[in-house]
Amino acid sequence: MAANKAKKGKTRKSTTSRKSRLWLRDLLNILGGLLVGSVGLWIVQGYLDSRTAKEASQRVRSMVEGDLPTLKQASEGYEAILESKEDVSGALRDVDITEALYGLDAYKKVPEDLACLGADVRPLLLAFYLNLRDAELLRKLIIEQREYPEQMSQILTREFLRTLHEGTQLAPRLIWALGKNRDPVG
Repeated sequence: MAANKAKKGKTRKSTTSRKSRLWLRDLLNILGGLLVGSVGLWIVQGYLDSRTAKEASQRVRSMVEGDLPTLKQASEGYEAILESKEDVSGALRDVDITEALYGLDAYKKVPEDLACLGADVRPLLLAFYLNLRDAELLRKLIIEQREYPEQMSQILTREFLRTLHEGTQLAPRLIWALGKNRDPVG
């Protein structure tokens, strides 16, 4: 019994070291879980981003391919003018410009799609969209000029001011977006 009493009176050093190892193990488990979770989230986000980019790419591609025959016809008319085979007034003889030649409304999501698409596609798509938008404006001006030839300067002034107004309305959003993306070091 004296031996048992002597054992009970001694402090156990192994229990304190075991507790410290458990705490360290728990901490490493938490850090490992956070690491695995963040890697998993990164993989899922990459998958969703690539799927969104593929959907946007397919949508824009189908729109462009659908409008390509009409656009090629107009392009051939322009090439004929450049080669002086045809007079400018006769270039639109076979083309009905009273209606839009392509569905510009379908392209309204293009600015949203730019963020999803690759860096090599963005400038091409933006230039294509801006060209279509400008062509639509000019088509409307041609129609207005045919209907009201004496008011053409008023029509041009109104469209010029409308375009400036729309650009001005976008300026605060652009400034905010540029400020948000500013490098904190610069």
